[in-house]
Amino acid sequence: MTIVEFLQARISEDEAQANVLIAMAAPDDWWNPTQTLNFWPEEIAFWDVHTPARVLAECAAKRAIVQLHDMSIDPCDEFDASFKSVPCETLRILAAVYSDHPDYQEEWAA
Repeated sequence: MTIVEFLQARISEDEAQANVLIAMAAPDDWWNPTQTLNFWPEEIAFWDVHTPARVLAECAAKRAIVQLHDMSIDPCDEFDASFKSVPCETLRILAAVYSDHPDYQEEWAA
């Protein structure tokens, strides 16, 4: 599996999960101010921003970045000391978010 294939699969998984949550609840259900929860204002602001819609927007941005590198010869490819092609740092940074996934390859570590 290439790093591009790996990222495409993880992004698709994230999109699918966000879409399930969107289908389950109306946007107003994400935060109900009548609930008596002990949240700090910063925590409330965080959850107001990190909604499934935000996840979908982030997935679209990641997919656009990955698509820039999805070609037979990636102009951003780097090479190690033995001239073996190594995915560019941009893709390795994106993949690092999923480093706990079983398909993640340690050679992609940024």
